[in-house]
Amino acid sequence: MVKNSYVKDIALIAMLSAASVAGRIILEPLPNIQPTTVIVIVTTMALRLRYGLLTALLSVLLSNLFQGHGLWSIFQIAGWWTVAVVSYFYGKTRWRRNVWVSAVFAGFAGLIYGMVVSLNGLMFTKNIIAYYLAGLPFDLAHALGNFVIYLVLGGRILTVIDRSSEAYFQRK
Repeated sequence: MVKNSYVKDIALIAMLSAASVAGRIILEPLPNIQPTTVIVIVTTMALRLRYGLLTALLSVLLSNLFQGHGLWSIFQIAGWWTVAVVSYFYGKTRWRRNVWVSAVFAGFAGLIYGMVVSLNGLMFTKNIIAYYLAGLPFDLAHALGNFVIYLVLGGRILTVIDRSSEAYFQRK
C-alpha cells in the first residue's frame, strides 16, 4: 500500500458507505431489500477485511441516523461484520469471479446476517427459535434481494473496485 494513504482509505470507505446508506434509504419501503450486504461483500473481496468492516460500521451508523438507532444497531453491525469475515474467506476461492455463484453466496450472506441480527431476540424471549422463524420471511426477502442486487450490480462493482484498487493503491 502507498505510504500515508490514510486520506485515500478514508475517502474510499466514505464513498462505499455513502452508496450503502443511499441504497438503504431509497429502498426502505421494500422490507429487508437493500444493497449494504452486497457492498460489504464486494468491498471485503476486492480490498481487505478492514475495509469491509469499516464500511459496514459506517453504513449502519449513518443510515440509522435516518432509520432510527437502538439496540438493534449493535446486532446489525455484528451481522454485517460476520458477513465481511465470511466474504473475506469466500473472496479467496476460485468462485469469486463467477457471478452466479457469488449471487448465491450473497443470498446466503443475507441469511447469515438475519441469524446474527435475530440474536437480539434473546433479550426479549427465551424461545429464540420461534423468534427467528417469525422473522424468516424478512430474511428470505433479504436473501432474494441480495441475489438480485448481486446479479445486477455486484460483479460490476467488484470489477470497478478491483481495477480502481490497482491504480489507487498501486497493487494488483
